[in-house]
Amino acid sequence: MSEYRSRNQPHTPRSLLAAILLTVTALVHGQGLDLGLPDIGDPSGSLFTPAQEQRLGQAFMRSVHKSMKVEKDPLLTAYIQSLGSRLIQSSPHVTGSFHFFLVDDPQINAFAGPAGNIGTYTGLIATTETESELASVLAHEIAHVTQNHLARTFDSVNRLNMPTAAMILAAVVVGAATNNPEAGLFVAQGAQAAQIQHQINFTRSNEQEADSVGIAILSGADFDPSAMAVFFDRMGKATRLYRSGKLPEFLSTHPVTTDRIADAFGRAEDHPYRQRPESLEYHLVKAILKLRQIENPRQAVDYFASSLREKRYRNREAQQYGHALA
Repeated sequence: MSEYRSRNQPHTPRSLLAAILLTVTALVHGQGLDLGLPDIGDPSGSLFTPAQEQRLGQAFMRSVHKSMKVEKDPLLTAYIQSLGSRLIQSSPHVTGSFHFFLVDDPQINAFAGPAGNIGTYTGLIATTETESELASVLAHEIAHVTQNHLARTFDSVNRLNMPTAAMILAAVVVGAATNNPEAGLFVAQGAQAAQIQHQINFTRSNEQEADSVGIAILSGADFDPSAMAVFFDRMGKATRLYRSGKLPEFLSTHPVTTDRIADAFGRAEDHPYRQRPESLEYHLVKAILKLRQIENPRQAVDYFASSLREKRYRNREAQQYGHALA
């Protein structure tokens, strides 16, 4: 796995923290959301009214557009929305509206925000080897939404004073956006350490729950239920490979443990094996992203031409498409 820089300024956890913290603080003051006093009853319920949640989601997306390069390519954006919708429609227990979008950045990340806004980095798509692996990541993020993890985080901090609660919420969302709760701890040094550590532990349990629910969603959409475990396993092996040098972004922000891999494989065994044919759109998207990785046009033409000549491809039409674009 090689590292490469984004064509624009890369997103950092600090910049997203600042944007989200401003969003949360504005909503707390401007929308009447008193984080110190709410009584939401069952933590699995919703802290917000539907209108408040939509406002929070809109503010969140404004922050995302300011701090990240949101993908505009119609083929890429239509594909990720279609894949996400397929997962949702195949699961009778998933309700509510979702918005799937791409961030044009080589990092291998994905995150779930308020109001069902789910972002995926283009670098993650380029790294997946099968469409089921990509679907497994989306299913994981869908599970964060369906299990009300953000609302349950609010419930966990609702006895804190407003500045501390807002800081902790921002730290948790940063942790979700990078899949690294410790990143939130690092950038939220102003809050009380013990309270933040509690949130980190809470987020880790959320990750385990999202793995379990996500695998069920994946299987319900006829994708390979073991794809999540396979993806984790490949990332775990890469972690060991890069241990002597600088880790790629995913490996430094997505800790993959042997226990998590084993647990994912075990949960996959509870579902029937499926080998879903990969869509042409998946391969077309990967061809576009591969082309973006190659800065020299002549090298891009040579790459696709040689892959066609030597039959080094998973889908011939997609390679022909990439060659034509190059």
